[in-house]
Amino acid sequence: MQKSYEALFPGVRVLLVEDYTLNRELTTDILHHMGCVVDSAVTGLDALDQYKKKEYDLILLDILIPHKNGLEVAQEIREMEGTKKHTLIIALTASLSVNGKEICAKAGIDEYLSKPLQKDKLVAYIQQHLKK
Repeated sequence: MQKSYEALFPGVRVLLVEDYTLNRELTTDILHHMGCVVDSAVTGLDALDQYKKKEYDLILLDILIPHKNGLEVAQEIREMEGTKKHTLIIALTASLSVNGKEICAKAGIDEYLSKPLQKDKLVAYIQQHLKK
């Protein structure tokens, strides 16, 4: 039996940073189905520009993106946030080294999901961290 994720996170604001069109479209569809409001960026520079303009509850961040990689983007976001807030950042990547989780944590990334995206894990991370 397939689990229903319909409108599980109504109004949660997500910035999806993914350079591969098909992954971006599929992930956006999943998030919309969950009730999320989704903006997307293709490059690291686009992601930082969007982050400066709008407040997000969650950033899904591909690690291997052009014009600043995901680790650099996460570090810059954490610097901009300072101590006044903490946006949930979940890394998405198809390949990461054995110590990848440690590298992500040092960059300020809260969680790590490997591709292809697993909805159950994404839902669990969002529920655990956002408590909405």
